[in-house]
Amino acid sequence: MEEALNVLDLMEAQGMEPEPSLICILLKSCAEAENLEFGKTIHSRIVGTDLEKDVYVVNNLINLYAKCGCLEIARNVFDEMSNRNEVTWTTMISIYNQRGFLDESLKLYSLMKLDSRVRPNAFTYSIALNSCAKLRNLKMGVEIHEDVVKDRCESDEFIVTALIDMYSKCGSIDSARRVFNKAGEPTIAACTAMIDGYNNNNQAKEAMYLIRIILHSRLDMKMVRELGFVCMIRSCTMEAAYRQGQEIHAHIIKFGYDLGAQTCSTLVLLYEDCNKMVLARRLFDKLVDKNERLWGQMILGYVKNGMNSEALKLYVEMVSEDVKPSSFALSCALKACVGILGLKEGMEIQGRAVKVGCCLSDDSFVAALVMLYRQCKLPEEVQKITRIHKS
Repeated sequence: MEEALNVLDLMEAQGMEPEPSLICILLKSCAEAENLEFGKTIHSRIVGTDLEKDVYVVNNLINLYAKCGCLEIARNVFDEMSNRNEVTWTTMISIYNQRGFLDESLKLYSLMKLDSRVRPNAFTYSIALNSCAKLRNLKMGVEIHEDVVKDRCESDEFIVTALIDMYSKCGSIDSARRVFNKAGEPTIAACTAMIDGYNNNNQAKEAMYLIRIILHSRLDMKMVRELGFVCMIRSCTMEAAYRQGQEIHAHIIKFGYDLGAQTCSTLVLLYEDCNKMVLARRLFDKLVDKNERLWGQMILGYVKNGMNSEALKLYVEMVSEDVKPSSFALSCALKACVGILGLKEGMEIQGRAVKVGCCLSDDSFVAALVMLYRQCKLPEEVQKITRIHKS
């Protein structure tokens, strides 16, 4: 950075103005490194020069200040520009979107439409639609969709995905499906958005129907993997659809997909909801790298299916493998103790909780412990734990 400044000093001493491309490179470097001080120094060197009017240089200045968290300065630079291009507008709209100023992002989009010198591009539309999705602003989303149609870019794959996501999050799932159907050959991103849309609108059966079509289509293995088996299995879990889940599991095996903790956890959740704990345990045992959450999920599965002794055996196995139990896993193990009135086991779990620092600060753990002592008719312990938890 210092060397670059020396070069700028030398050029200034010789009466030479640096090329816009050089300034853009330096500003990009500052933005990537979040070096605000050096970026401001470069900014000071171009004030009063023709570089200050170069749209690409100023675009990079806006990006620099945004990356460094100076949103107000970035907006001031934007407002002072006499000539803005599509990138300028889109950059500023994107900055507001990323920083959570969603209303401001949409206001800026509306202002951009009033500028006859520019028109939104696919990226601009996608960001504006994303702001509508986050705000659940269906009215504005429909207006932007109309703009997209007028601009004849509704077939753009990014816009298709953004439209499906916007309509789904605004609760207009039928509109989302119409966009999906009109796409002809939707991308993986569009398929994922549509499945998630159904799941999030409590229409898991529709999601499963779409999943079946996808799995029996001519999509290659790579595309199906990108779609994500977790997304597919979640629909089956919501409906406790055992057969459909098995079908997806069969495709996982067919494609030689390596089960990660997340996929395995989702399958375990499906099988435990369908009272298929033998299958869930078989999957669990095959997984080499098990995280604390998965151990807890498996223990909870046994508890939910009334297999409390199996749940405690698995808890003991977890401890013997030196896995540091999470508060979730400990709470699940305590629920198993409640099921068999295992006071001794429950007190041992409480002791381990204290040891690993999960004491009485976790609400779910305290609730399970109180339930155990209450079932074992120990009101003094219940009062003691409640008093400590409240203090």
